[in-house]
Amino acid sequence: MEQRVKISSLDTARLSCPECRRTKTLQLSEYGLIKRNTRVKYTCRCGHTYLATLEKRAGSDKNTNLAGTFTVRNGKRCAGKMVIKKLNSEGLTLRTNLEQDILPGINLKVEFVLDDAKQSVVTKDVRVLARNGRYLTAEFLSKDHYDNLGPYLFFNKLYV
Repeated sequence: MEQRVKISSLDTARLSCPECRRTKTLQLSEYGLIKRNTRVKYTCRCGHTYLATLEKRAGSDKNTNLAGTFTVRNGKRCAGKMVIKKLNSEGLTLRTNLEQDILPGINLKVEFVLDDAKQSVVTKDVRVLARNGRYLTAEFLSKDHYDNLGPYLFFNKLYV
């Protein structure tokens, strides 16, 4: 049986193995999916292979281009420059300047400049959900945006 999976606004899809119920979050920014439905074949760690249809929602492509920096919070000494490609109230998708050894589950501190009139600087703590090459998808650890990010998300219609 084929699984139907919706692609989120941050270009991620969560696949679930029908045999062992393990989930895998895929980061799809690097692929640039254009078609509304894309069929993929996926092999789980348990060895089971299954088909999934990735469904892209219409109008979910609100791209940003915000420059910033990131640092790893969990003991590893790792930092670099980044560009935020997608942003909403739940998280962000970013592209690093170099391919880093950052795995899902690691906490990062990101600092970036908004493209509003004040050029506001925003600092947030995030947890990495998925990685594909230089692209990372991360969720905000705090869903409350009382800083300059809250009004920016509201006026740019980026709240989910």
